[in-house]
Amino acid sequence: TMAHMEKFSRGSVNGLSIHIERKTVTHSNKDIDPDRTYLNYDLCQKPGDMNERLARRLKNVHCLNRENVKVMADWIVTLPETMKESTREDQQIFFETTYTFLADRYGQENVLAGMDHNDETTPHMHFAFIPVIFDQKKQREKVSAKEVLNRKELLAFHKELDTYLKEQMPEIYTYGILNDKTIGVDDVRTLKKHGEQIKVMKEELTSKTEELFT
Repeated sequence: TMAHMEKFSRGSVNGLSIHIERKTVTHSNKDIDPDRTYLNYDLCQKPGDMNERLARRLKNVHCLNRENVKVMADWIVTLPETMKESTREDQQIFFETTYTFLADRYGQENVLAGMDHNDETTPHMHFAFIPVIFDQKKQREKVSAKEVLNRKELLAFHKELDTYLKEQMPEIYTYGILNDKTIGVDDVRTLKKHGEQIKVMKEELTSKTEELFT
């Protein structure tokens, strides 16, 4: 699918910051083209790097001091196939609009990066943030990836982002992220609905394969 979620404990944040913020000249990732790194930009305009942004925010929210606590989440949002040929301006509008949706959803104050990578195979954005929720019982904000990114949230996410993008930029974003390549398997009902679609795709593939080998 177009958006992919990962969660990280404190020990991984620095490594991810090195990747996201391109702090090294040589990269183990061969997909990175250093000649195009100047095209990358961070939509999160806060001072400091991701480590400093994290440290500042954690001073104001409750966070368990355990090594395994997921203090950061990262949505990696890839430019839809249908926008590969779009102008750089339109692609930037796509990422800016997506960034606004995400920052509103998870809280501006929790954003650590909105880094657009244009130096890899496909343009994508790393939206890194601290999963913070208000603890009603203790009347304070706390870090809880389990509560912020629960199953309900992960199931609703793609559809709600898709709807938002269609509303905000209909002239640019016409086909949507939920195209035939991203069949969302949310529940059995959806699966049944897409059953026919999958069958047709399978038949097409089979006939193509047969053509290749005859």
